[in-house]
Amino acid sequence: MTRRMIVAQFNDYAAAHRAFCELIQTGIQPNRISIIAGDRSNSRGANRDFGILEEDAEIYIAAVRSGATLLAVDADDSGQVRVAEIIEHHAPIDIAERSSDSVADAASGDVTS
Repeated sequence: MTRRMIVAQFNDYAAAHRAFCELIQTGIQPNRISIIAGDRSNSRGANRDFGILEEDAEIYIAAVRSGATLLAVDADDSGQVRVAEIIEHHAPIDIAERSSDSVADAASGDVTS
């Protein structure tokens, strides 16, 4: 079963948190969802927390430092479409999808809204 890390950026924390809550209500396990906001973030933490490559982490951390909130969901094949639909419903400013067969494996697959 292939897993993908779906990462979305939001202009405000409240929208990301609403998406987070809806994902949990639809059965996504809380330990499969990460939310990060604030200016004290670093790429090592994003790599550990989100399971993304270091070069991708720098992009996401720059977004957080400029005020965005990130939501990341580790979704399996059967849940990827539904996760993306839920996130899109909460108006992200950007959404990307990364293959994550293992936590350290983040291959191609960008999707931008």
